[in-house]
Amino acid sequence: MNFRYALLISFATLLSANPECFQQGYPDLVQSANEISIILKDGTTLPYRTSSPKTSWDEKINNADLQTQLSQAYDAGGILTPPAYLFDPGRLRYQPFFQALYGKNKKEIEANLVTITWPTLKGNTKLRVNRSEGVDKKLYAIGQEIAKLPKSDRIWAEGACTYEYRVIKDTDRLSMHSFGIAIDLAPSKTQYWKGEATSETAKIGYKNTMPLSIVRIFEKHGFIWGGRWYHYDTMHFEYRPELLAPSCINAPKR
Repeated sequence: MNFRYALLISFATLLSANPECFQQGYPDLVQSANEISIILKDGTTLPYRTSSPKTSWDEKINNADLQTQLSQAYDAGGILTPPAYLFDPGRLRYQPFFQALYGKNKKEIEANLVTITWPTLKGNTKLRVNRSEGVDKKLYAIGQEIAKLPKSDRIWAEGACTYEYRVIKDTDRLSMHSFGIAIDLAPSKTQYWKGEATSETAKIGYKNTMPLSIVRIFEKHGFIWGGRWYHYDTMHFEYRPELLAPSCINAPKR
């Protein structure tokens, strides 16, 4: 990555990041938010910026802070357009933030999990989901809306997988599935960027079969979709309401 590109990315971060998005996105959990810190209602204080290096892409994704987490505006409701190079809104994550919201470790997270019913074409299945900020209720509502779609769309909501405490492949970072706030759909039929390349900075093509009818239902309830990432993960949805808050959302392109 050259110096000019690094400067452009840093400038874009300053333009798009707005700490108010955390308070707007998590009104039941976040007490206040500014460019110094985020304070949760239980008294936990998290720095908005950290001193770890964030010049290269690898540094950004491995050392993200809360400002970096907001640095790319998510295109909710947008058309199916291949994302620009290294445009991954929501994939840059500050792990201590999610640990503070959903549980510091596996034991704490599992104490917050509840079971919901997810409709399938052959009946129902049970999924374990985090109850903090009402994630369980939102995911249940999503399932009910998807159940009203035509069968040709509903087949892409089969094979649902939610909680699994694990790291992201080839990294030390916890998966959002570890917190019970993510769901994968149709994993055997959807697309994942590492099938094409392993390097974070590799030039890759874009592939997707997930219908936007399902995507937009998730986005309406505060979930973002991995199909809007350059490093596409089209089966993947995760609860990230800070990126869908009024102060942060990108205007959709219809």
